[in-house]
Amino acid sequence: MQPYILIVDDDPDILEGVTAILETQDYRLATARDGLECMEKIRKETPDLVILDMLMPRMDGFAVIKELRADPEYSGLPIIVLTTVIEDAAYRRYELETGLSMDVADFIEKPAPPAELLRRVSAIVDQPYILVADDDPDILEAVTTVLRSVPYQVATARNGEQCLAMVKQRKPDILILDLLMPKMDGFAVIRELQNDPAFGNMPITVLTTVVEDASRRRYELETGRDLRVSTYLQKPVAPEKMLRTIAKLLEGQRA
Repeated sequence: MQPYILIVDDDPDILEGVTAILETQDYRLATARDGLECMEKIRKETPDLVILDMLMPRMDGFAVIKELRADPEYSGLPIIVLTTVIEDAAYRRYELETGLSMDVADFIEKPAPPAELLRRVSAIVDQPYILVADDDPDILEAVTTVLRSVPYQVATARNGEQCLAMVKQRKPDILILDLLMPKMDGFAVIRELQNDPAFGNMPITVLTTVVEDASRRRYELETGRDLRVSTYLQKPVAPEKMLRTIAKLLEGQRA
C-alpha cells in the first residue's frame, strides 16, 4: 500500500517544490495551507507522515503538534518539521508553551536538498513500523534506542488504551507489549486485538517482568483461550536478543 503523506505549509512554492520531490517516489500525497486545514484532513484520513511548517496563519505548527500529541488517536503520528525556524529555538518555544518536549520524528531546516528530504522521509515511511507499549519511560527510551539503531520506525504508547488507539490508527508490523500497565493492561489489549479479524494475526512480542507460564495461565483463566503471542521476552532483555527476535519476526512476515 502506498504511504500517505500530508504536506503542510502556507507557501505555495514550498508545497509545489516538496510535492514535486516526493512525487518521484511511490507515495500518495496531499497538501494543506495552514494548521486548521491540516487537522481537518488528518481527521478525514490519518496519514502515515505529516511534513509540517511551523509558522503559518490561523493555526501554526506548534499548535498542530500540541493538539495531535494530546489526542491518543494521533499521539504516535510521525511528524517531520520542515521550517525556517532554527531547531533549538523551535524546541525551546514548544517546551516553554506546553511544558513538554516537542515529540517529532525529524527536523529539517529549509531549504532542504531533495536527496536529503527523500532520505529522511524514506527512513520513516519505508521502514518496518514497530509500536512499543510500556508505562515505564526508561524502558520505552531503552527499547526505542535499540530499535532505531537498525533503523526501524518506532512509536511508543504509555498505557493499553493509547496502545489500542494507535494500533487502530495505523497497524504496526510488530507490537512490543508490556503486560502490566495502567488504564488497560496488556492482557486486555491482546484480548481486544485477537477479537478483531483485522489484527488477529498481527505479531505481538510480550516484553515484561511477568513470568511467561504465569502470564499464559492468567490469560487462559480470564478468557478461556491460549495467550497467542509471537514471542515472549522477560525484562531485562539484551539488545542483541531483542534485535534478533524482531528481525526473525519481520523475516517471517516477508516469507
